[in-house]
Amino acid sequence: MANDSNKKITLSQMGYIYIQSQIGVDILNLPTVLHKAAGADGWITLIIGGLISIVFVLMVVHTIKCYPGEDLFGILNSSFGKYIGSIAGFSYYVYFLVVAIYLLTSYGELINQWLLPETPVWLLYILLLISALYTISGGLTLIAKVFTFFAVVLFFISSLFLFGLADAKLIYFQPMGQATLSGYIDGISVSIYSLSSFVLLFLFLPFTQGSHKQKRRVAIGANCIVALFYLYTVLISFSHFGSEQLQHIPQPILYMLRTADSPLITRIDIFVLTLWTVFAMTAFASYLYGAEKAFAKIPKAKKKIINVYSTSLLVLAVSVWGGLNEKNIRMIISFQDRITEYFTLVIPIILFLLSFLRRKDKQERASS
Repeated sequence: MANDSNKKITLSQMGYIYIQSQIGVDILNLPTVLHKAAGADGWITLIIGGLISIVFVLMVVHTIKCYPGEDLFGILNSSFGKYIGSIAGFSYYVYFLVVAIYLLTSYGELINQWLLPETPVWLLYILLLISALYTISGGLTLIAKVFTFFAVVLFFISSLFLFGLADAKLIYFQPMGQATLSGYIDGISVSIYSLSSFVLLFLFLPFTQGSHKQKRRVAIGANCIVALFYLYTVLISFSHFGSEQLQHIPQPILYMLRTADSPLITRIDIFVLTLWTVFAMTAFASYLYGAEKAFAKIPKAKKKIINVYSTSLLVLAVSVWGGLNEKNIRMIISFQDRITEYFTLVIPIILFLLSFLRRKDKQERASS
């Protein structure tokens, strides 16, 4: 791994990294999950969740401003002290590992189901892992270049989704406002978790060129692009399928495009799934990079080339175990869901509140 401490990425590169770190596996299942939570009002909960995610982005950006030059793990040590900060840093190592495992197993399950049913799932894991390892092998600079290169894929996928509008019916959005309060809460929670990669800003934003205002503007803009893309996907899915169908379809976008007709592309769903693999890889690479950065902070873990490969082997081993049967995969997903709240919501809020104490302390020192 290359040393990132003295390297800076541009504002646009940071935006591309953030966008492609957010759009992973969840985009294909999100319409169904939202509909199960809030019915026809699922898209409304997504809008609310998107607005709340902007608040978290602002909190993260503010926290980073108060700790100039420090990434997530430096901020944890400065906020909680060396001992508790090290424990928190190791906990993030576990969290990034769990998310990486979740992304890898979900990717393998989907590709095995739709494209390569006869291919051993462990081989799919290895292929994605090799691609991710190459992406992060050169450190943040190479990550920025790879993510920038693949940024155009979002445009192509968005264009292909338009085929779903051929059979769209606005009546499927009815009845509106019928979801229960618990349904709205569940839908908003799902939306926030789907946009919860704002915690990765702690890893990328400190090494981004530009002023604080520019960084804040790009971070908010990138988050809005992801939220709007999610909304676009959900609206098309909701308008294409009725309530009775949608709650039984796990990947509505793929099923919608399966019946789409095009003179140029025989199976649009397969083509989209192939393009989507890019997002699966970039999101997986981001969390693998986060796990590697956390592992590097563990005392006596000095050889980074060992860090990244030991982390990768652990991710692969647990993913292969998860791919053995449906029960194992469900256990991974359940565990990831339980810990996400603490690492993406609770700890960032605590760091944000503690940043004001640091700011006040600096002001007192300056006046003394």
